[in-house]
Amino acid sequence: MHPSIAKRITVLDGLRARAHQATAEFYQKPGVQPPPLAPLIIVCPSGNNTFSLINRATGVVVAERFGHNNATTHARELEAKEAQFNVKQFGKFLSRWTLRVGITMTVLAFFSTQM
Repeated sequence: MHPSIAKRITVLDGLRARAHQATAEFYQKPGVQPPPLAPLIIVCPSGNNTFSLINRATGVVVAERFGHNNATTHARELEAKEAQFNVKQFGKFLSRWTLRVGITMTVLAFFSTQM
């Protein structure tokens, strides 16, 4: 790679990192609310009053509905269902809880042998 291009890439990486840091610092200030997250499901027209519900992360068509109101209602229902406590979240919760209990027992065992 040409040295000038490599230098430009490193400068842009540094600027990108600084922009992320500045954004995080800005939203830590009191009274500043972060913007809402982008929707998980996108409603796109397919033709003949048919709308496709597309998962934004994967690009897969989740469902198709007739009428815009039906499509947006179903998209909101899918997003609400996604926000519920699911198996992955339960697994993370359980593993963190187990790790904390294990660390606590290890610390207590260490201090009990010291006395």
